[in-house]
Amino acid sequence: MNKGQPPQYDYLLVVGPGRSGTDFLYANLRQHPQFAFPEIKEAGYYRAPRRFEKEYGQLLGGEGKILADISNLAYKDRLLGPGVSALKGRGVRVLLVVLLREHCDRARSMVRFRKSRGHLAAWLGANRLEQSVVRDRLTPEQLEAIYGLDVDVLAIEFSALTKSLGQVSRHLSSLCGVSISEHVEARITNRSVRCRNLVLSTLATLGATVLRTLGFRHLLQRLKDSEYLDRLVFVPLLEDEWEVILKAESVRLLEQTFAECRSTIQLHSQALAKGIYFRHADR
Repeated sequence: MNKGQPPQYDYLLVVGPGRSGTDFLYANLRQHPQFAFPEIKEAGYYRAPRRFEKEYGQLLGGEGKILADISNLAYKDRLLGPGVSALKGRGVRVLLVVLLREHCDRARSMVRFRKSRGHLAAWLGANRLEQSVVRDRLTPEQLEAIYGLDVDVLAIEFSALTKSLGQVSRHLSSLCGVSISEHVEARITNRSVRCRNLVLSTLATLGATVLRTLGFRHLLQRLKDSEYLDRLVFVPLLEDEWEVILKAESVRLLEQTFAECRSTIQLHSQALAKGIYFRHADR
């Protein structure tokens, strides 16, 4: 694998709603010498093809690498389709990776996460918070739009990512034409079983927005990766705070949407292994 041959793709774009494993995959892929990452996880290169070309030349530092980009919001971004099409028109070989998590599990995790991060919906009450999480679910219509982009698509279920990471890594490496990573970080990152003071969390969120706006992305990523700040700021959730109870109508909607999403993926893809699906654009 990759015996003197260039990778099969130029651009690896991972999409999927937050709490679907994007941080976990990012923590592993950034250890691989043949995936080049920007200063911060969500670069959104698909939104600006000229910026992609600029960063592609600066970050790769030679042949044999794939520019990687992990974006939680790309799945519902109206610029995803036009951006990917523009990149294809410039000869960029794109692999889209879609992360799929069981919708109810993801919703409960996202409720805990937003409570601990000072999300606006957390200040507006439990009902508004649940509504915001349900509204942000991945839909079969969004998946159909992704499969309609005429690029290769690899779909990975959350259970496969967290329980069979070695297998996921082997399939991803094989598809990309790169070496199999010797580093596998099994520790789940960014768990939603931790919390921090809501006021401090809100201030931190505002501060992160300011740093991102001013262009201090490298500093922001260093702060996010700091184990010292992690230990200082976060404390375990109390046991009675682990459980998140969703309304019955939310559960029905989320379960139905998840079943439709899985059916959409299976319709368009070939199963490589349990929870791992691939669709080649030319087939």
